[in-house]
Amino acid sequence: MKKIPDLKNYLRNINIFLIANIVVPILLGAVFYYLYSPDVLFVKKFDWILGLNIHFDIEYKKYMFLRFVRNYLLDMFWVYSLFFTLFLIIGKNSAKVWKVFFIAFSFSAIMEILQMIPCVSGTFDFYDVVFEFLAEVIAVFVIKLYFVEEKRE
Repeated sequence: MKKIPDLKNYLRNINIFLIANIVVPILLGAVFYYLYSPDVLFVKKFDWILGLNIHFDIEYKKYMFLRFVRNYLLDMFWVYSLFFTLFLIIGKNSAKVWKVFFIAFSFSAIMEILQMIPCVSGTFDFYDVVFEFLAEVIAVFVIKLYFVEEKRE
């Protein structure tokens, strides 16, 4: 006799999976920004509100890996989280993943393009768009793999 999966547990596992893929990248990015980028606006506000000033004085521009992390990986983290947030909101259905992909990529590209306008702070970088696209593709694969595994069980 085939065991019928417990729907509550199934939905709880999906929600834990999605929330972890939203929260963990944002937290990792925030910690890195805080420790290594005291010049970032949210870090300055955080220091001001909590009265903290715990930063490492590393010249990240000298090290290629740290430059990649600071300039691209952190953007990849936020867009990866955005993707999973949209997936959670739009519907936890792997068939809708391409709709989420289109929305997330459009939003992240627009946010980057807006940085070309003088009144918006930030610096436009074409490679940001490329790496954000890569993060969204990774998110698609993670979701597709997760749902394939869930269907097997």
